[in-house]
Amino acid sequence: MNQRENFFAMIEGKKPEFIPNTMEVYKICFLGTNNTDQPWNGGMDPFGVNWIATKEGVLPEPNKFMFDDIADWKDYVKFPNIDSLGIEAAAKIEMADFTPGEQVVNVFSVCGLFERLAAFMGFENALCSLVEDPESCQEFFEAFADYKIAIHNRFIEAYQPDVITYFDDLATANGLFMSPKVYREVIKPAHRRIIEAVTSRGVLFAQHTCGKCEEIVADYVEMGAKIWHSAQIMNDLEGIQEKFKGSLVIEGGWDTSGPASYIGASTEALIEEAKRCATVYGQKGNFILMPLLMNENGNALMVGDSRLEPMIEAWHQVDKL
Repeated sequence: MNQRENFFAMIEGKKPEFIPNTMEVYKICFLGTNNTDQPWNGGMDPFGVNWIATKEGVLPEPNKFMFDDIADWKDYVKFPNIDSLGIEAAAKIEMADFTPGEQVVNVFSVCGLFERLAAFMGFENALCSLVEDPESCQEFFEAFADYKIAIHNRFIEAYQPDVITYFDDLATANGLFMSPKVYREVIKPAHRRIIEAVTSRGVLFAQHTCGKCEEIVADYVEMGAKIWHSAQIMNDLEGIQEKFKGSLVIEGGWDTSGPASYIGASTEALIEEAKRCATVYGQKGNFILMPLLMNENGNALMVGDSRLEPMIEAWHQVDKL
């Protein structure tokens, strides 16, 4: 099996021949979401939020909020004309050298519902708003879901993807930002529409949520997410794999706070961590290895890293099922 065939065997609940890894299984596309949601190199997004680039990633300009009362959001949020965002041009650039049939086309869609609210009004205001004015929050989330659905439809037409990975971080390393009840009542209805709009077009939905979010993973599965992206080890990954085998693929597994993720970690440390992931998670047949490595220039998967090639070579010695 090639990477694509092996991936879809796993998605269909069959036994794959080998454990896939993010670095080889996907053709990852992110220029579209750079234009529609969050500029990877910093700058103004289509909504007027200024993003600051750091080596670790981009973040909204600190202490510069568009509004601080969620009830006022309509006075400030102006949805851009999607035709002006250059999605088709971005797709032509990213897909120009792609050979169909070998890899899985995965289009990233960053800055989801909660992340967008926090980008507009800051985390403190956003979290307080969920409790103090859930009705206005729901109204905002439904309107922004309409935007994300329209964007995803254009991604599907332009890229012809197999997967859309939707980013919305809802947790810290210790637990959710909000209670599961608040998530289910205030955010989930709009989130469900986003997922159903993607899956109804025959595209797999991958949910990116870092941190300890295991309390709502069942909600993701129930809504139709097929992959949980960047699944971290503060969650019961083995238990989740067993519980949702055949319906959810875990993508992650890397010890993001352990020695293998330290800047300057040795190649040997990376190889040992990859072997651990293969042994602990890979043998269950619903796992994709996703290293999260930082170096002095930033995220190794984005900026490159001399340690990756020997790690991948070593991975191929242990990835057989």
